[in-house]
Amino acid sequence: MKIRWILTFIFTVALGSAMHFFYDWLPIPLVGLFAPINESVWEHLKLLFWPFLIGCIFLQRTSKNRQAFWGAALAASLVMPLFLTGMYYLLNGGFMVESLPVDLALYALTMLLGFVLLSSWKDKLWAEKALGILILVAGLYGACLILFSIAAPDFPIFTPPQGEKTAKILGIYR
Repeated sequence: MKIRWILTFIFTVALGSAMHFFYDWLPIPLVGLFAPINESVWEHLKLLFWPFLIGCIFLQRTSKNRQAFWGAALAASLVMPLFLTGMYYLLNGGFMVESLPVDLALYALTMLLGFVLLSSWKDKLWAEKALGILILVAGLYGACLILFSIAAPDFPIFTPPQGEKTAKILGIYR
């Protein structure tokens, strides 16, 4: 079982890393809804959410309690962006660390956190009982990931770094 989790983790990190370039390779609106369309922090959260859910599809097949598993998976998928953005802004704003290797390590560490949380919560009663509300909250978050690719609010988390070209998605310029 552990090898399955390790392989899924590696696959998920690799998929998320590859997804960073999907919109550059295939600049069509559908791809832009699920892959980053620019270098904003918000767009990079897609690299956590969608690959993690895909990885969970592979892991849930052997779960004893699928409701608790999905409750844990959705809870972990909501904790991960909080951890990533908190650490990113602490490193970037607090310590002026701007480094691609640090960003990649933070991404892998955040994904690892998601898998560790999933592993420790997957058999918990609270995860099973909270599944309904977690579906709603995670669904809302996923919808926001898509919606704010189309019409991003004017806040720093949605703004790409200075000088980057603004992507066009669904005919709307940001």
